[in-house]
Amino acid sequence: MIILDFETNSQNIGDVIEVAAVKLKKVNDKYELVDKFHRYYLSRYSVNPYSYEVHKLTPELILEHRKDMTYSSYFTEDLDFIEFCEDANTLVAHNISFELRHLDRMVKFENHFCTMKENKKIVKALNKNGNIKNPKLDETCNFYKIDFDDVKYHSATYDVSKTYEILKRMNII
Repeated sequence: MIILDFETNSQNIGDVIEVAAVKLKKVNDKYELVDKFHRYYLSRYSVNPYSYEVHKLTPELILEHRKDMTYSSYFTEDLDFIEFCEDANTLVAHNISFELRHLDRMVKFENHFCTMKENKKIVKALNKNGNIKNPKLDETCNFYKIDFDDVKYHSATYDVSKTYEILKRMNII
């Protein structure tokens, strides 16, 4: 099982500028963390102001994070990520359709679990019209009484850690 989160620069498929993932394996009926993956990538597109407003990742900051790193410059060219995912058959994410869209054909998983969709009727977050909507990560954490830091929100590593905590509260792992 892999828990995954992307931060992106644009709606273009594969335009991932930060990826974080943890790999869990079931050992004696209990899931254990066996590996982690975290990287920053460049974008082939100019900075999208809407995306920047969410994650605050500028090209300069990404270059600073990448300093002294030798992995691929672009997510879609990172064979290490594909290798990281090879032996996992389940992908977990909060709003998994977003991650699947950007994975495109890079990696396939037999099973998908979306903590956002699975919690829609549990969290019962409301939109501006008073209708039940898909809960954001912070709304889901608040429902499960998981500490949440709005400043760290939309860091891929932070979002993966919160998705992991949600899975534990849901008794999935």
